[in-house]
Amino acid sequence: MEKQERDSKGRFLPGNTEGRNSPINNGLATEMQARSAEARKRNKTIGEMLKAYLSEEAPGSGGHTRGEILVMKAVNNHKDGKLTFKDLRDLSRVIGEDVLNIKTDGPQVIVVSDKAIEAAKKWSK
Repeated sequence: MEKQERDSKGRFLPGNTEGRNSPINNGLATEMQARSAEARKRNKTIGEMLKAYLSEEAPGSGGHTRGEILVMKAVNNHKDGKLTFKDLRDLSRVIGEDVLNIKTDGPQVIVVSDKAIEAAKKWSK
């Protein structure tokens, strides 16, 4: 492979052909991206499929989604035992809505015992 000429900033000069015959430029990247997109469609999680189903409009609902209908049924029917809040909680777990995120990028507190401080003083001399 011959060395290509570059300008003072290290950029290739006009007429450069380096990399033109690489697999990336010959359609391989496009093919790989299409395969990846197809794999993502095949490998959807149960939560993703459930979210998609619940976000669809329920037939004969007057514009409400299936998820909204479930919530309304739970509120109206929970005392009859037809659909309980536990069922809704289980659904929220499946789609990942019950996750608690805790950010720890604030100030950090390190607890050091007096014994460790004395040992450090001893060895720092």
